[in-house]
Amino acid sequence: MKTSGIKLNWPLIGNDHIFEFLAKSLAKKNVSGSFIFSGPANIGKTTAAYYFAQSLVCEAKDSPVLPCGQCPSCQQAVKGIHGDIYLIKKPADKKNISIEQVRDFIRSLSLSSFLNSYKIGIIKGAEHLSESAVNALLKTLEEPKAKVVVILTVTDFEVLPETIISRSQILRFRPATGDAIYDDLVKNHRASRSQAKNFSRLAAGRPALALKFLQDESYYQDYEADVRSFMDFLNPDLNQRFKAIENIMGEKPGGQESVKSAGKIIDIWQNLARDLVLLELDLVDLVQHQAFSKELAASKNKLSLKSLLNLISALKQAKGYIGANVNPKLALENVAVSV
Repeated sequence: MKTSGIKLNWPLIGNDHIFEFLAKSLAKKNVSGSFIFSGPANIGKTTAAYYFAQSLVCEAKDSPVLPCGQCPSCQQAVKGIHGDIYLIKKPADKKNISIEQVRDFIRSLSLSSFLNSYKIGIIKGAEHLSESAVNALLKTLEEPKAKVVVILTVTDFEVLPETIISRSQILRFRPATGDAIYDDLVKNHRASRSQAKNFSRLAAGRPALALKFLQDESYYQDYEADVRSFMDFLNPDLNQRFKAIENIMGEKPGGQESVKSAGKIIDIWQNLARDLVLLELDLVDLVQHQAFSKELAASKNKLSLKSLLNLISALKQAKGYIGANVNPKLALENVAVSV
């Protein structure tokens, strides 16, 4: 893809509209001081942010291909040790990105660049910024400095304060086509055709998730376990539903790890319930979990169409409860009694 003499060396599938825009910004040397990369999880937002940062610090300024991947800055960036690129995210055991993290982040961005280049700060999962962290960050965005770029990745930019949104260039990431993900897995990652078919469908337009399924066997096994837990949960006996929830959450650690696990389970269960609705409507080609067709077929008649729709609504409500600090296990148990 060539734009204004620059070809972007992106390892991502889809979202050419975003890379075209960033290429034009680089070519015209008109780079915004703040970006919001918005879109579904596992679609490649953080990867894109890091490659854009690498392009900004790349030493091959006259190269038609950015990042060049060969210069010392590119090599350092690939290893995650470049002194002008900073990334912060929510700690696994915390609810928010703290003001202390943001203050350190801002302090790092205020230092002089090593090669008189850009300094780039990436905030992964910016929806987790605490209120005080947002206020601290806002001061930096209100008074942007030359050659300082802040990139916030977020699943939905509208959850951010308007004061942040209004000062940022919003780039919306869209799901890639299943065919594009399939081709990438086969051609570039040596997936078998059956693996590519299953994972491209299962990823629902998220290339990074499809690659994770392919490369991380334990991650895929955990996903399989969550699918099986949904099938167990569909048991009409309420006690058996509670047992299924106990099997899922009983062994999970408490705190934010439990919240994260429950949120992941709810997302998977919502999609499985949707698949059962599609099967009821004889829309097989739209089913996401075709890799689990036998399990879905065996569970197809456990709930009526009305009950499945109620289940989808109850799961959505449960996610809201968890976001409001309700105990994750209790939120799931409420789903059990609501269907």
